[in-house]
Amino acid sequence: MSDHHSEHHSDQQHHVLSNSMAARIFGALLVLTVVTVWVAQFDLGAWNFTVAMLVASVKATLVCLFFMGLKYDHKENTVIFSTSFIFMTIFMILTFGDLLTRGDVYVKDMKKIIPDGAVAAQTKSKYESPWLSNAELVSHGKELFAAQCVTCHGAGGAGNGVAAAGLNPKPRNFTVGEGWKNGRKASAIFGTLTKGLNSMPAFASLPPDDRWALSHYVRTLGPHESEKDSADDLKKAGIDASGSGGGSSGEKQIPVDAAIEFMSVSG
Repeated sequence: MSDHHSEHHSDQQHHVLSNSMAARIFGALLVLTVVTVWVAQFDLGAWNFTVAMLVASVKATLVCLFFMGLKYDHKENTVIFSTSFIFMTIFMILTFGDLLTRGDVYVKDMKKIIPDGAVAAQTKSKYESPWLSNAELVSHGKELFAAQCVTCHGAGGAGNGVAAAGLNPKPRNFTVGEGWKNGRKASAIFGTLTKGLNSMPAFASLPPDDRWALSHYVRTLGPHESEKDSADDLKKAGIDASGSGGGSSGEKQIPVDAAIEFMSVSG
């Protein structure tokens, strides 16, 4: 009985990390810190976040395995810990699926966007009347949809993108004509893109031309209704249909990253 108690007590002993192993792990953490600082000198676009998370994950794993002793812990604890990484991996895949399809959202020249600390000038439209659908706008909208929307809504717009499983409510199925809370008029879709709806974030940082182009393309994915925007519909979207201006509607367009950086500098 004494031997059994001694054996049981021995099993519960905390593993003492050797000085040499501690020094090696500490050295690895220092090297990874240097790598983090070095990589920060380069603009990798959407991959900035990915690289940072990979390096941080390796550092955290080393700390957990050796300094927290998980490498020497009971096997069942290892299984529990590994399972948490599986769920984290699923979450990261869904996150990266959205992040890596948004294109280059980073500001390359702050001076061009916010000259002398002033609010950026009103965005000038590339199209004469972007609230009126045409082949060029629809084609542009299709390109934007592939870059901005397929992760949630799917390539065909059926609301079955790779990130749809983690959203509640589910993304809108653009191929059906029923159930649209704001309606299927181009102005209504434009408003939804601008303000967001439920689990869908606002895309107000996109220029008005791009939001109109997306609106026209989204309409092509479902029933082709003859109903068009009235003057009141366009007015709600900030458009004076009697004049020109290409749908800028007086909006000041500052990319989100630029606005955050400008606020931090001016504050």
